[in-house]
Parts: sequence; C-alpha cells; structure tokens
Amino acid sequence: MDIGKRIYDLRTSQKMSAKELAKKAGVSAAFISALEHHTTSASIATLEYLCSGLDISLSEFFQEDEAPLDVELLHKFANMNTQQKTAILNLIEVFCGTKQEE
Repeated sequence: MDIGKRIYDLRTSQKMSAKELAKKAGVSAAFISALEHHTTSASIATLEYLCSGLDISLSEFFQEDEAPLDVELLHKFANMNTQQKTAILNLIEVFCGTKQEE
C-alpha cells in the first residue's frame, strides 16, 4: 500500500487541506506533504493521529477499496441536521428491508 497516496486520497475526498489535517492530527503541514510525496514515513502511532484527524479508524485506513466512499458518506452524514439524518436512516432501513412497520 502506498501510505502517502492513501493519506492524500482520504484527505482530498473530504476536501481537507494538508494544513487542516495537520492541525487535526497534531503534526505539521510539512510532515503531511513529506508523507504524501514519499520523502518521509510515519510510525503506527502517527498514522493513528492522522486517522483521528480524518475521522477514521486505523483499520479503515488499510481498507483501500471501500474506505474513501465510507469516509465521504460518514463525513456528509455528520454534517446533516437531525431531520436529514432520520430521513437517511429510514431510507437505509427500507432499502435493506429492516424497516419495521409503524
């Protein structure tokens, strides 16, 4: 796995600048840039900080195929109001066939 590309892809899928991620993760923007450009590496502990800044778990970080979409959906869901969240959850329940009759 290309760690730098993964960080870049996750960060940009959330429309987050390197500076914003750096602030959330407690590292410098220069460090984010160096990771993304493969001029440095990160420890597992640092990856955990980066994942926290990206609002994902470390295991999600290593799930290449579905994580960007999952992260994007979670990010959008988190920014919805209560009424919107309820409507989305109801739609998911109907779609999955788990909606109980009221």
